[in-house]
Amino acid sequence: TTFTLSNLPRHGQKYTRASSTTSLRLLDPISYARTEFVSTALVTNQIPRTAEVALQIGTTDPRAAYYVPKSLKKLICHGTFNTVEFRAKRQVEQAKERRGGMDCEVSFIDRASDEAALSKVKENSVDVVLLLQVSEDGEKHEGEGWLRGVVEESARVLRPGGRMLFVEKKEVSGSNFVKSVEGLRMDGSYKEFGPSETEGEEGDDVKPLSEVDLSKYSSFDVAFDDIDLCPSPHVAGVAILRSATEEEPEEEAPAVPAKEMTMQERMAYEKRTADADLAFQAFERGRRKGKAKGA
Repeated sequence: TTFTLSNLPRHGQKYTRASSTTSLRLLDPISYARTEFVSTALVTNQIPRTAEVALQIGTTDPRAAYYVPKSLKKLICHGTFNTVEFRAKRQVEQAKERRGGMDCEVSFIDRASDEAALSKVKENSVDVVLLLQVSEDGEKHEGEGWLRGVVEESARVLRPGGRMLFVEKKEVSGSNFVKSVEGLRMDGSYKEFGPSETEGEEGDDVKPLSEVDLSKYSSFDVAFDDIDLCPSPHVAGVAILRSATEEEPEEEAPAVPAKEMTMQERMAYEKRTADADLAFQAFERGRRKGKAKGA
């Protein structure tokens, strides 16, 4: 919807759709609490401290701004429903200020997650993509195929080795979420893996990459798990973008010659070793006494 002076909402009139997180909080508070806890833990613990740029798909709240590392240099907030709501923009900016010490550039992309929209983000320029309970809304309001477009664009903007962190419903528009992510193949084609289909062929690990059929491999290496104690089935995980280029062999670092200890250093080393032996012996004596009492 394009808002003009004639169709702007009147005071108190709602003009936004309820997000899936809002609906979940109202209809299934247990699932909401569990998914919020897992989302917080995932974003806090699975973004490397070396990451510089993060992209959040479907920004409806300030979660990302609260939990991404303070060392992050840029946070790109991408909107569904044609825009990032003014409320969400304000909350993200406030979250950044409240954290303190977060010197991070925040930018907003106002358009649905399709190829034309994310073209503003350069290839191989993002370290982390966040998908936090937005795929159901995307498929419902932007049309089927939205999730596939997000997966393809994530692979384009992520650097090799970059991560997609997700907390989503297990089934989205009748398709398994994880299989939808794995469906993007390394040759650029898209096809979900069948029930009996496995990645690759025997002997691929010893072939040059140029001789491997990349259409048999997913672009993402996905690790995931179901969220426990969640009445509405959800899944959480990390998808790491694989590289389709040959890895150059690492050069072995030159051996560092062992430093010869001085007399004082050797005496201190021997004392530490003796103290450690005494502590271990005391521990063993205590353990034997405990077993004897238990008998």
